[in-house]
Formats: sequence, structure tokens, C-alpha cells
Amino acid sequence: LIRIHGLLGYIHWSKKEHCIEETHPSDEDVTDVYLHEEQLRIFPEYAKFVQSFDFKQIRKDPHYHRHVPWPAIVYHQLQEWKKKKDGATPKTWGEKDAFKEQIQAASLVYHEEMNFHEAVRNAHKACVKPTLTYELTQVLGDDSAKKLSSNTKPFWFVIHGMIKFMEKDSQGFLPVNASIPDMTSLPEMYVKLQKMFRARERQDLDKIEEHVNAALESVGKQKGSISTDYIDRIAKHIRTVAVVRCQKIEAAYDSKQSNADELNEIFTEWEEPKKWNEEEDGPPPLQPKNIYWYFGMRAAERFRTEKGRYPGAGKEEDVADDTKALTEIMTAMFKEYNIQSKMEPAICQEIVRFGAKEIHNTAAMVGGVASQMCLKLIVKQFNPFDNIFVFNGIHCTSNVYKF
Repeated sequence: LIRIHGLLGYIHWSKKEHCIEETHPSDEDVTDVYLHEEQLRIFPEYAKFVQSFDFKQIRKDPHYHRHVPWPAIVYHQLQEWKKKKDGATPKTWGEKDAFKEQIQAASLVYHEEMNFHEAVRNAHKACVKPTLTYELTQVLGDDSAKKLSSNTKPFWFVIHGMIKFMEKDSQGFLPVNASIPDMTSLPEMYVKLQKMFRARERQDLDKIEEHVNAALESVGKQKGSISTDYIDRIAKHIRTVAVVRCQKIEAAYDSKQSNADELNEIFTEWEEPKKWNEEEDGPPPLQPKNIYWYFGMRAAERFRTEKGRYPGAGKEEDVADDTKALTEIMTAMFKEYNIQSKMEPAICQEIVRFGAKEIHNTAAMVGGVASQMCLKLIVKQFNPFDNIFVFNGIHCTSNVYKF
């Protein structure tokens, strides 16, 4: 649902269930180098690799020392730490800082050895057991992955297979992912590491596929009816999957189904005060929160339902009456939805002034957001906004609300 009113617009989309196969997070590191001691126990080839470096000998060759992969540096430094601490790993912030200082001190010339810089940055990955994101925890704990039927989506069969894999094959850890981060290293070392991770990834993916096929057969579906490519795609990106469920659009238009507490929280949430110099710039402009504009547009739609046209779209002499009628409708909506905040009559004046005209730049902006949303839904990648987007072209601001 897309609406444009002059310099204002909103998009409201709804889908009972949208499964995202890869969210592409840009603000968090989801790589897992399997360096925690419990992970190394179930990945013996990798453990043997990081253990194979003899730093007493390596220190004699500065060039080689500068190109040891950082996981090996962190592993050996952790063993040194544990010798001094009766087998304990760094746990407190102070201990972790001291561990980083130990790694730095182990370098020959720290400012020249980028691999030691990388080791310091990633030292926590050997000390802290990997945890699941909130989104992934929700997906793995979803009933859809536990109560399978012949009508269950393929996505949930793969998630079921992942759960079984974690229970039976990996001691609760996610599968190995071959997408290891770039690191300072000799080419042959990095290639060896890549091949090792790819081989283990394939091994883990095959086990997940076995669990998926077992689940398919348990509900009377044919083994292999979910392709290997699909299973691999979900399993490889398991750290970034998510599920979005929306209310029906009709529910947002029914005050009886709305949550008054959540609505009032949106209206009263803190926003950074706008700076304005009245002496130099005159009276401050009308700048209510965008949630007010959203309800103003909703009131305009109710006006159209009652009168067969949008407010301001009639004759010029109707403007005053339209403003009064729209103000009454919006006031009634605030009461109907139990909104405690004061209604701003100036919002109705602006919406009437727009006359429901679709200004080209506002339409282009909102249409662009809508088309991007459609692409996300089609390819099942990236997080879509959930589930109402409001654009305010008056002040070039926007908000997302979930109703």
C-alpha cells in the first residue's frame, strides 16, 4: 500500500511470513574462525594447523614472523596465558586487555607486523564462545522448524536439519563456513587454511542435508525434493537468516486490534530537539513527529471514504470546511486509538493545502523505497523495513513503525 500526499508519503506492506535467506548485515562481524577451544576439539585438522607453528624458530625469520596467520598467533598466545593462569582463559575486561597486551609484546616490531595487529583485534574470538544472534535464536526456536508437515516451506526443513546437526554433530556449534576473513599471511598458508575450511564446510553441509532428507521422509515427502543448492545456500548463510511476520494491513486500520500502549510510546519517544534561532530566523517551522503526519494521511483517507474525494481536492472555497472536517476526523481517530498526545491542527491545514497531489520528487523517493522493498522480498535477501515507512519531504526525514 503506497500513499502520497504532497510532500508526504508512506508505504505499508504485509506478509504472513517472510523468510530471509541472507540479511547481509553491515554493522556486525558474523565470521567464525572456529578458534574457541571447544570448536578446535571438533575440528582436529584446524587444531593441528594452528598448533604446528613453532614460534621459537619463527622469531629467527622476521619475514616469516610477519606473515604467520593471526589465528595461529592468538592460539599460541592463549596457551601461554593459560600456563600462567592455571588453565584459565581471559574472562574480565581487564584480563582481555592484558591478553591483548601480551600478544602485542610477542611481536618483533609491532607497528610493522600487521598480522599481530589482526591478532590483537580478534583476540576475543579465542576467549569467548560464539553466541547466536537474537534473530537466529528466534528462527531456531520457531515452532515451524519443529512441527513439520507436508505443507511446511523448504526453508523450515533446512532450519530443522540445522537444529539436528547442532544437536548431534557439532556439540551445539553452527557449521563451519568457508568464508574466512582476509588476513596477513603467506599465500600458501592462506590457501591451505581456505582448503581446510572448504573441506570441513562441505562435510558439515552434507550432514545437514542428511538431516533434511530424513525430515522430508518423516512427513511422506520424497528424499531430495529440496535441492542441495538450496540447502547449501541457507546453511552457508545461517548466521544471517531471519524471519519477518506482519499483521494484516486491515489490522492497522482497526482500532480494536491496535495496541494503545505501543502507539503512545511512539508518540512520546524522545527526539533530539531541533535547533532554531527565533530572533534571526523567525518563528520555528511546524515540525511534529512523523507519526503525526502518518495519522494525518490516514485521516485524509477516511475523509475520502466519507466524501468521495481527498481534502483540498475540491473547490477553493471548500478549503476551510475541509480543514475543519479533517481536524474533526483526526481528533476522533486519536480518541478511537486511545492516543494520549495532543492532536496538531496545523497538520490538517498542511494536508488540505497539498490536496492529495503527488509531487514528482516525493513520488520518486517513496516509489524508489517501495521498489527496493519489492526486490528484497523477491530475492529473500536484506532486511525489509517492518512494516510502515513514513517519508516527510518537508523536513527530509523518515521513520519506520511496526503496527
